[in-house]
Amino acid sequence: MHRYTFRLTLLLCGFFGVLLILIRTQPFDERARYQRFVSEGCQAACFMGIQPGVTKVDEALKILEASPWISAVDNRTINNVSGFISWTWSDQKPNWISGKQAGQIWATQKQIVNVVIYGDLLLGDTRLALGSPDQEVIDRTEDRKGLLSLYTAFYGQMGLMIQSWQPCNVLEPLRRPVIMTIMIKADPKLFPERDTLDELHHTCPIYKP
Repeated sequence: MHRYTFRLTLLLCGFFGVLLILIRTQPFDERARYQRFVSEGCQAACFMGIQPGVTKVDEALKILEASPWISAVDNRTINNVSGFISWTWSDQKPNWISGKQAGQIWATQKQIVNVVIYGDLLLGDTRLALGSPDQEVIDRTEDRKGLLSLYTAFYGQMGLMIQSWQPCNVLEPLRRPVIMTIMIKADPKLFPERDTLDELHHTCPIYKP
């Protein structure tokens, strides 16, 4: 009986070992990691085909108004040249998007400059999908009450900025929700090293009453 159990254990260990090796040797599609951030046909991060620096304001409005994810669009640009566009989400939006905050677009000279999406994704989810950023910044002055820090991660070549409000002395920063800003992509060399994610574990904003 013991000999049978021992052989069965060896067989199972061998099977799972081979399975693990096969999984690790499968070709990895790098683009699949970014599928939430990069739409088909875009050369950098974009939203529903709206890419900052490429898409015109009138084109973006047509896309937003035709999307089942969106229930209403508020166009506050001046003659579709420069200004602000916002929208409310419908119940058909993807689960990774938060419906509590409106989506936002800023435009200038008839061209989209950035797209802001409040996500239900956690910082850890984006970290797994995108890897280490070109630059991390911890801003201790954004919250006047002194209870939060604003963590920002820049992915220049993707044209993506990830932000997350972090409580003072946060213990699990990766479990905080994020704000995604899709922007015009830039050379990663323009983002010198500054802060690190590890510093959030012991960061408190500077509060001056």
